[in-house]
Amino acid sequence: MKKEILTGLGIVSVVLALSATMQGCSSKGVNESNPKEMYDDANQDINNDRYLLALDKLRIIKSKFSYSNYGALAQLRIGDVYFLQESFPESASAYETFVELYPKNEKAPYALFRSGEAYFNDIPTTTQRDMKSAESAISTFTNYLKKYPDGEFVEKAKEYKKKAYNKLAEKEMEIAQFYIRRKKTDAAKLRLQKILDQYGESDTAARAKEMIQHLPYE
Repeated sequence: MKKEILTGLGIVSVVLALSATMQGCSSKGVNESNPKEMYDDANQDINNDRYLLALDKLRIIKSKFSYSNYGALAQLRIGDVYFLQESFPESASAYETFVELYPKNEKAPYALFRSGEAYFNDIPTTTQRDMKSAESAISTFTNYLKKYPDGEFVEKAKEYKKKAYNKLAEKEMEIAQFYIRRKKTDAAKLRLQKILDQYGESDTAARAKEMIQHLPYE
């Protein structure tokens, strides 16, 4: 009997916990014909980590009010939500869409920089994996620095760009060392020269220059 009571209490506790969770995750009904109300409510969801609910509302705003200021803000916040979720490819894409649709918007510099930052955060920690994100980050930051040389995020863009260059140079250095271990010095020199030609701003460039001078020809 005692065991049955305890089991019953456990079930009740679970039900109450689930009920509380559902209430915490629910959002009050909003007027979908009022973009400001929906946008404010979506931001409230974001502040409470209810990202899926926020995305649903932001997509409705973007769809129904795409030519309004709230349509633009919704597109931007979609990028922010994906960024917070660490869904960096989706975040970069959302920011790029914002820049493409609203190039004159005052938030365009922010969106362009954040697109590069999303690509940067998506760079693998190991250079043995695909470095496409590093290339995209460099391209995006280069574009930002060209468009907004006095922009708010110039120093950060330069810092991230250099780090991305370093990642690509490190990958080429690993390949060069692979060829050196196999006595394929000509192939190694091609990789080292690539570092000097394409990633001369990287910390690895000085090392590559020294190595290439001391490698014999096959």
